[in-house]
Amino acid sequence: NSINSLPQIKLQTNAVNDPTKPEIDDQGYTIYTNETTGAKSRVFEALIEYPCEFKIKVVGANEGPFITDMVQLVASHTKMHSSKIKHSINKVKSGKWVSVTIMAPVESSQMLYELYEIIDRDPR
Repeated sequence: NSINSLPQIKLQTNAVNDPTKPEIDDQGYTIYTNETTGAKSRVFEALIEYPCEFKIKVVGANEGPFITDMVQLVASHTKMHSSKIKHSINKVKSGKWVSVTIMAPVESSQMLYELYEIIDRDPR
């Protein structure tokens, strides 16, 4: 059997939702295209059912109250007490960076997008 005798598969070059070539809307959000209907919407609107606990990983400089601040930021935006926000911590071996994975209780895609924008404003 020669490799040339095997059936050839033609790859689709204009694939919908190609992760290497994401479609971006005018505000910088990634667009998802429904492969059946062709309808387009933002990724967090199309692929996530709300309400839910959405896992957000935040990485920042291991200085000051970074972890507490990030948990409090999520708590404040979701109108919950910070003690009710589930989270876990991972410190990098060098000690320079830290990550906190937060289970954010979000009610809608709008709330989730706003939360990402608020987190992004922190310079750490």
